[in-house]
Amino acid sequence: MGEKAEYRSAIRSKRLIRDAFVDLLKEKNIEKITVTDIITRADINRGTFYAHYQDTRAVIEQFENEIIEKMIEFLGEFQFQNFFQNPLPLLLKISRYLEDDLEVYRILINSNGSEQFLIKLKKLFVQHMETDTDIPDKVKRSPAFFIRAHFFAGGLVNLYQVWFRGELDISLNEISLELSRIMTNHSASLME
Repeated sequence: MGEKAEYRSAIRSKRLIRDAFVDLLKEKNIEKITVTDIITRADINRGTFYAHYQDTRAVIEQFENEIIEKMIEFLGEFQFQNFFQNPLPLLLKISRYLEDDLEVYRILINSNGSEQFLIKLKKLFVQHMETDTDIPDKVKRSPAFFIRAHFFAGGLVNLYQVWFRGELDISLNEISLELSRIMTNHSASLME
């Protein structure tokens, strides 16, 4: 088999595993999904699964890594000052992304073990603010900036988490609009 054929085969196998895992998420508790469940649903052999993943946790981590990569991509498109002057485009982009696989993200966020992933997301937002060149170093070194950056990142991630738990009966677009209003009204305080 040529290198390209092997690559296509690996992509196909990973897609089959992912699709099987997503189907199983809709039927079973995430902690109860086994490798046997996945290979049976994907109609692949055990060796194919283990060629790509160590265990079911590794499949979950793949989803988490995809989300983090997408957030990094989105954040990279926006400079700090532009974001806080008009955060709506980024917030709507995040909402549209989440809506593409809404049920999967809902299950992942509500599963045991999601705490570490949510901490990674918060750190990602804080690190982006800490490295943004629009923010003067003097501001970044202040305790007030540290507090505000963590407050913002924690609040943003927590709000989406609450929404995914079903505790907030509004659309993701409505969340984006309200967050945009809040952030626009308080953006000057982050730069002080």
